[in-house]
Amino acid sequence: MMVVVFGPAVILITITMGKCEHNFQTLPVYSEMPDYEFIGANGEVVNNKTQEGKVTLFTTLQTTCPQNCAIDIFKFNLQIYQDYRKNQKSLGHVKIVSVVTDENGNPVDNIDELLYTMNDMIEGYDSTIWNLVTGDPKQIYDIENNGVNLYSTTSDSTFAGKSFLETMLIVDKQNQLRLVRRGNQEGLIRDFKQHVALLQKQYDKDARNSNEEK
Repeated sequence: MMVVVFGPAVILITITMGKCEHNFQTLPVYSEMPDYEFIGANGEVVNNKTQEGKVTLFTTLQTTCPQNCAIDIFKFNLQIYQDYRKNQKSLGHVKIVSVVTDENGNPVDNIDELLYTMNDMIEGYDSTIWNLVTGDPKQIYDIENNGVNLYSTTSDSTFAGKSFLETMLIVDKQNQLRLVRRGNQEGLIRDFKQHVALLQKQYDKDARNSNEEK
């Protein structure tokens, strides 16, 4: 009787799970990222070559943070950074790179005070995971996503009237732009993290298929 009643449901669940394994959502490739070069918190060069083979999450951070910051730095820390910090064994290839600007989006040279703030404010802050860099943010934001230039788009409703300051990017291991999200809302930050997980799932599947072929 149990088999008659529950058998079809069990079969349906099994088939559905099998389909989910093979047909999960994949992230589209929007464009190739332009060449860029920044200087990291410890004086190291951060560019296309150094990030090759890594998943890089780009944001901006202002010298006025945390009082006046384009992204919700507290939610970003709790939902993204702390998770990656505690799971370095499996997520050590995911790096956060935040380009430091002033409150108007201009590049700055001195980030010592902001580094001090990060160490004081962010539990377990590690610049090898979340790197603050100096340089012109236009290098990575002067690109098009769905026909819209991220750098030139402005709106009175955005931070300092410059929407790119609030924009988070996912760049894959091949230097391709995979997602653009604003970082000023908790729900968008959560969605951003979920898309990083989707990209990781895609890499895991590709690795399994490669091993099976061998």
